[in-house]
Amino acid sequence: MQAIKFPVPNRSEYIPSPYEPDADGVLDIGYYKGSIIGGRPYVLECWQMDELVVATVFFSDEGLDAYSREDLVLLLELEDIIKFIGGKRLFQCTHTEDDAGMPMWAVNITLQNAKGKYAEVLCPLRRYR
Repeated sequence: MQAIKFPVPNRSEYIPSPYEPDADGVLDIGYYKGSIIGGRPYVLECWQMDELVVATVFFSDEGLDAYSREDLVLLLELEDIIKFIGGKRLFQCTHTEDDAGMPMWAVNITLQNAKGKYAEVLCPLRRYR
């Protein structure tokens, strides 16, 4: 049986801003590259804007047509990438294209904001610095 090869999210055109916020007010905290179900590569980027801290996870949408947005977040939780704290789950899932034009899911998970902490990243972040 031949293994399915999924595209690696290409973020080559993104210029992180780890020292001070960029023009949009985004300060990049760190990133992690790994793989989930069946060797599907993902890229997690953690960033902050004022009191809002978010983890964005990019991965190929190939073969995930039947997944709901809630399924995508549950997948990240079951793969020990994200852990939700308390009962409130703040997230958004968007179809997008990476820098190579490949269709991807971008899953944004609110880690914390001015009202509290909702989730944490379980994988070890690498600093951009």
